[in-house]
Amino acid sequence: MNASGAAKPEVKIAVSSPAGVNIRIESLSPGREWSFRNAYAGVLGLAERVERFRALGAGGADLDAKKIATGEFRSSVDAGAIEYVVKLPLPGAADVAHVSWIAGESGVLMLADLLPEQLTDVLVEFSLPAGWTADSTNETDRQGRYRVVAPEKAIFFVGRAVRRQLKTVDGVVLETLVTGAWPFKDTTVVKAATKVLEEYLELTAFKLGSKTAVMIAPLPVATGSVKWRAETRGSTVLLLMDPQAQIANWAGQLGIIFTHELLHLWVPNALLFDGDYDWFFEGFTLYSALVTALELKFINRDEYLATLGRVYDAYLSRADDLSLIDASERRWTAGNSAVYDKGMLVAFLYDLAIRKHSGGKMWLGSLYKNLFARRTTQPANGNEVIIQLLSSTPAGADLAKSYIEGQRELDLKPLFADQKQLLKSLYFR
Repeated sequence: MNASGAAKPEVKIAVSSPAGVNIRIESLSPGREWSFRNAYAGVLGLAERVERFRALGAGGADLDAKKIATGEFRSSVDAGAIEYVVKLPLPGAADVAHVSWIAGESGVLMLADLLPEQLTDVLVEFSLPAGWTADSTNETDRQGRYRVVAPEKAIFFVGRAVRRQLKTVDGVVLETLVTGAWPFKDTTVVKAATKVLEEYLELTAFKLGSKTAVMIAPLPVATGSVKWRAETRGSTVLLLMDPQAQIANWAGQLGIIFTHELLHLWVPNALLFDGDYDWFFEGFTLYSALVTALELKFINRDEYLATLGRVYDAYLSRADDLSLIDASERRWTAGNSAVYDKGMLVAFLYDLAIRKHSGGKMWLGSLYKNLFARRTTQPANGNEVIIQLLSSTPAGADLAKSYIEGQRELDLKPLFADQKQLLKSLYFR
């Protein structure tokens, strides 16, 4: 029962082949219209995969629901149940971490692209091939059904021979789920994730409220020179990698990936902010992760500087005619990389300003404690809250006005001209 005393919708997902899943949803509140998400993270056409949709009445009577648009269905009378098929064609290399798929002996099912958008607080049960299991951060009831309050944030890892390890890190439950053969031990994943989690728990002074899961599986598609793809959704980090990738230090590579993806568990996933502030939770996260990787010795100072240099070269290769706020609003529609490149470089400038102002006692990451201390139980505008925090010094206020709210172009050539002086100004020892 939910808060109103009504039964929760019961979602039954049956996996019979890699081609798709059969879904039946019972105990629905009376309704006549259902809509499916058609886009996520720049991936378009998701709703086109929904086929054979049926709305059912008393005794399972077919109510002859009509498709009125892509992903939109309507019946003439209220239905208590619906059923349909979602086809799961293998996604492209750029999309593989963002949508549901099944390939070989494993797969990833994301409720955001499987269920109607209207549904919240559901019970989910699976029918899987023999020997397969389903795992997520959601808890199960006595019948083995998963309770999912926010389906748009839920990721389920399905497959055969999934290896599990459970560890508590400063009060946060960390579960690692690994499938496939790798040139490293599963304990390497646990150690790298633990090291980063400990760092971010101290950095934010904010304890995550639910179990955290790290899921690792082989990439089901070729991605060319890119050897991994990742997505952090809700309390889950999904990492898909190429087992044949020529990586000399897998432990260090895992650590570098985790410094970025695990920070997303806090920013933006644990923040009750609305609005388009992607410049912060992507660009500033990229920079904070880079510094964390340096501090945890996953990279050295030369690699730190080389990364910034590559990002600056990428920034210079494209026109810069938008503020970071405008770039965030157009992130998925215009394919604008300023959110990442310019956002990261502006974070670097903030870091320089904060270190100089504090005499090396603080850095950009020191602001996260204040950010989470201001976190309220009610939603707030992310741009307003973060810009106010970043503008706590005159230098910070000028940077916000020039680059985040304004359209000023970056000129970092003088900074990179003398790398020894740059490192000195960052108080790296």
